[in-house]
Amino acid sequence: MLKEYTIKDICPALSMQVLYHVCPLEKIDQLRLYWPHKRNFHSITWFTEGNGQNIIDFTEYPIVPNRVFLTSPEQIHNQQYNNSTKGYVLMFDNAVATQLGITINSPYVDLSSEKTPLLKLVIENMINKNVTSGIEIDLSYFYSLISEEMHEGEPDHKEKSTLLSQFKELILSKNIKFQSMDQYANSLHISLSSLNDLCQKLVGSSAKQFLLELKIAEAKRLLVYSQLSISNIAYHLGFEDASYFARIFKKKAILSPSVFLERFRR
Repeated sequence: MLKEYTIKDICPALSMQVLYHVCPLEKIDQLRLYWPHKRNFHSITWFTEGNGQNIIDFTEYPIVPNRVFLTSPEQIHNQQYNNSTKGYVLMFDNAVATQLGITINSPYVDLSSEKTPLLKLVIENMINKNVTSGIEIDLSYFYSLISEEMHEGEPDHKEKSTLLSQFKELILSKNIKFQSMDQYANSLHISLSSLNDLCQKLVGSSAKQFLLELKIAEAKRLLVYSQLSISNIAYHLGFEDASYFARIFKKKAILSPSVFLERFRR
C-alpha cells in the first residue's frame, strides 16, 4: 500500500496537526520518508539551488534553480536530488486551498529573476511568523505572484483557473460519470467551444484530451498502488469498454495496461 503523509508526518517537529506550514526544504528529513508516496495536502516547492529530478505521477521534471513545483493531494510524489539542493516548501490542506482560491493546474513554473527577491521576502516572512498567528494572507499573495508568472498578460486567469479546477473535479468525481463532453460543458454552464478554448489556453489541449490525460494519470496510480483488475479500473474511470480503455492507455503511456502493471506494481 502506498504511504500517505499528512503535514505533521512530513514535519514531525510540529506539536500538532496543522492546516498549513512553511519551511526551508533543508528542514525536511528526506531519508525518513518512503518514496514514492502520496500526501493529503497541496504543496508548492520552490527549488532555489541544486539539481535533480522531481517525479510527479510517473513523469520526470528536471529540478533547476528557481523552478516552483505545484502538486495536489491525489498525485504521487518521488524526488531525486543532491545534498546541496535548497529551497522552500509550502504545505496547505484542501480547505485552505479552497478558501484562498488556490487552483493547481500546471506541474511547475519557472520564476523570473525580477520576481525572486520579492518572493523570498514573502516566504521568509511566513517562516518567521508563529504558526498559530495565521499566514493565509501571505500564502495567498505568494501564490498570486507565481500565478502571474504562469499566466502573464491574462487579466482573467484566476476565473479561468477556477473553472478548469471545477472541470477537473467533475472528471475525477466518483459520483459523476458523464458520457459526453457536452454534459461536462453544460454542468459548468458554458458552451463546449468555450470549454475547449479554456483548456487550450491553460493546458494546451482540447477538453477531451485534458479529460483523457487526467483519467490515464489516475489509471496509472490505480494500476500500481491498488489491487483492482484492469477491467475494474476501466469501469471505475468511466470506460464502459475495457478494450477502448486499453487502446487509449497505450497511446498515452506507450505501454499497455498489462505491461505497465507488470513493470511497476509492487
